[in-house]
Formats: sequence, C-alpha cells, structure tokens
Amino acid sequence: MKLIFAFILAIIVAHSAKAQITLAKFSESVYICEDRYYARENSLVYIGPEYVTIIGATWCPASAEALRDSIAKITDKPILEIINTNYHPDRAGGNPYWQSIGCEIHATEKTNQLMKSDWVSICAFTRRSNPDFPEIPLVLPTRIHNGNFKLQEGKKEVLYLGSSHTEDGVFVYFPDEKLLYGGCILKSFLGNLEQANLQEYPETLQKLKKLNLEIVTIIAGHGQPIHDKSLIDQTLKLLEENTPS
Repeated sequence: MKLIFAFILAIIVAHSAKAQITLAKFSESVYICEDRYYARENSLVYIGPEYVTIIGATWCPASAEALRDSIAKITDKPILEIINTNYHPDRAGGNPYWQSIGCEIHATEKTNQLMKSDWVSICAFTRRSNPDFPEIPLVLPTRIHNGNFKLQEGKKEVLYLGSSHTEDGVFVYFPDEKLLYGGCILKSFLGNLEQANLQEYPETLQKLKKLNLEIVTIIAGHGQPIHDKSLIDQTLKLLEENTPS
C-alpha cells in the first residue's frame, strides 16, 4: 500500500487534470507512463546516463508526441530508443512519431514479421472497440533482434519466452530496480484473448518463474500498474479458470 500511495503522490500530469498521458516516478531511472488515449495502457520510460529508452511506443503518433512533451519536463536527455513489446497498436502505434524524430525502434524478429503481415488487420480489430482509432501507417522496427537482447549497458533485458497474450509478447527486466515489465502478458485481468495462445500462455509464465529473476515489483501493461511478484501466479490462476479443459 505504501508503494501505491507513493506512486499516486508522484504523478506528473502532462497537460491538465484530464491529461491523457501521465508520468509517475518509480525510481531515479524509471517512470511509469499511463496512456489513456484509448483503452488505458501502461508503458515505461527509462532515463539512462546519456539518453532515454521508452518501453512501449504508446497508442498513436499523438500519444507519442504527448509523451515526448512530458518527458521533456523531467529530463533534457534525448529519447533515442523505443521498444515494441508486441505488434499490437498499444505497443507500436506511436512508431511513426518516434521514427520522425530519429529514434531507433527495437523489436524481436517475431514482432517484426507480425507487424508486416497483420498490421492492417490488428488496427481494424482495435477499431471494433475504439471506433475513433486513427489510420496509422505501418512503421516497422529499425533494429531487429533474433532473440533476447539488452539495452542501456544491460540495465534493461528484453526476454521472449514463448507465446502468451500474443505470439510475440516480451517481458522487460530491470535488474537494478528488481522490476519486471509484464506488458500485455501480466495484468490483473486477462482482457481480450482473441490473439492469445491459450495452450502456451501458462507454459511461458512457468518459464518466467524458472528463470528465478529477483523481482520485487511487476508493472502491468493495462489497468492498475503496480503489483508484486504474485501477479505471475494470479495470471496463471486466471488462465486456469478461464481456459476450457
């Protein structure tokens, strides 16, 4: 409860009390971005020694630009890296804006391939529940990784452990903060499972547990952002309860 209370007190409102992008300080290096442009999603901002990395491109070019403006209020370091944690618009919709200001966009090969094949259809799927979602041109990642990768001199580890909420979703681990970003994979509810691999999803979470990462906090990709390590088991339980035998 103390952690959640401190999080609420630390919120930096980007434009007004009704801002659609807010930043909250988690640590000296990590800020949580709550993006309310469409369905609420949570991204992360990492302020490294020389530059900024954003984990999750946010929903669209407008939300990406709003996030850039918010980051400028807390640091003058340049934003150089974006991570697309899966191929869905909530994680890659901001790519056109980030590309326009010269950022390098990182993703796995699996995410890159799914964006190539499914971008138009997944944006149309998004519009079914968010009719105002704009037409966003496909902007592919500029740096493709064949497997797990590290950025900011190992301060961020991007982990692909198998199919889950999507076929390509990754976790991002911050060793210094003992923090895991769960993206769309870990949250307090399952959400839409139309693109989920329900057979492999639990197996992927078991692989995560077997890594024995030192995790104190998990940031969920949707809903209330801050959770402890028990969110992994809570998600496993939700999958067990909601997956037909």
